[in-house]
Amino acid sequence: MGSVEIAKKVIGFGSKRIHLPKFTIALMRTPGLSPYHARFEVPLNFSKFDIKDYLYHAYNVKCFNIRSYVKLQPVRDTFAQPRHMFRPDSKKYMTVEMERPFVWPADPEDWEPWGREDQEKREKEAMEQFNPSHGRRREAMEKLKVQAEEILRKRKLSLASWTKARPEKLVQANEPKYKLKV
Repeated sequence: MGSVEIAKKVIGFGSKRIHLPKFTIALMRTPGLSPYHARFEVPLNFSKFDIKDYLYHAYNVKCFNIRSYVKLQPVRDTFAQPRHMFRPDSKKYMTVEMERPFVWPADPEDWEPWGREDQEKREKEAMEQFNPSHGRRREAMEKLKVQAEEILRKRKLSLASWTKARPEKLVQANEPKYKLKV
């Protein structure tokens, strides 16, 4: 019985407290920056002191200069409610200068183990499901292009010669140089 009590005291399960952050920081791939600089997307309420403290304590990276930039997102229209304009939340970026350089690893030649093709296929299917007319419109435009090329081939005309042969109709305007091809 005495050895079990000693083991409990030595191991001490559940006594260490772990503090997990309640925010997400994304390291951005920026080929234009030097290896001594890194760019992060951070929450809007994040300060320069926060990122400096986070990088030092989590990754043992010392930062010297920190630049922050809040990017305002453009006004957009919703798909669910037409003409219901809104502005998405702004994004905050921070660029830090590090003590030691960091170089991104090279991209793999074969993306098959990571399922890139499957992901692209799922994204395409999601877009088709979200906006089904987009795919049909593109297919219809391709068919129309093929039909127009067949008609020109039957008439033995090239696209350039057909464009030159089109009749021109002048548009009534203040400037005589405006022409509308019909």
